[in-house]
Amino acid sequence: MRKSRKNAVMKALQARIRKVARGDIDRIIDIERSWHHLSHWSIDSYYRLINEDNFTQSFIAEIDDEHGVPKIVGFVIFHFTIDVSEIYNIAVDTAHARSGIGKQLMTAAIEASRRNHAYRVTLEVRKSNTPAINFYLGFKFRVAGERRNYYSNPMEDAYVMELETGPDSD
Repeated sequence: MRKSRKNAVMKALQARIRKVARGDIDRIIDIERSWHHLSHWSIDSYYRLINEDNFTQSFIAEIDDEHGVPKIVGFVIFHFTIDVSEIYNIAVDTAHARSGIGKQLMTAAIEASRRNHAYRVTLEVRKSNTPAINFYLGFKFRVAGERRNYYSNPMEDAYVMELETGPDSD
């Protein structure tokens, strides 16, 4: 008997993407802490980043829970310099991983980078984090270099990945 494809394909969730507000930080930290491979930042670091509107952009993804109450299920934090945007952190709640929310957040970050005249988006990723590397490759990021001993707990090298986003980058 043939297996139904219905169970094999997860339906993508449509999230609302908006700028981070101060009241979102506790939930962002909950999501960040649920992933062991992410850099764990202090609450002060998050407050400082969301208050640096001139350089740092932060978005969250929200969906409505079963009672119609908005729930934060992901975030992305990135920083602009002259013509480069750097993704600091992107994560989705583990219960909603692989549902398309990460893709929506990354798309929002890339589009905001273009609007702010950043013609390159960069990020670092643990060399062992194959799912994240494949996610970035899906956006046409390429490995541009490496950083030795970039991560701690455990100590690990990072790939530096970049995406050209300028008008001639297609």
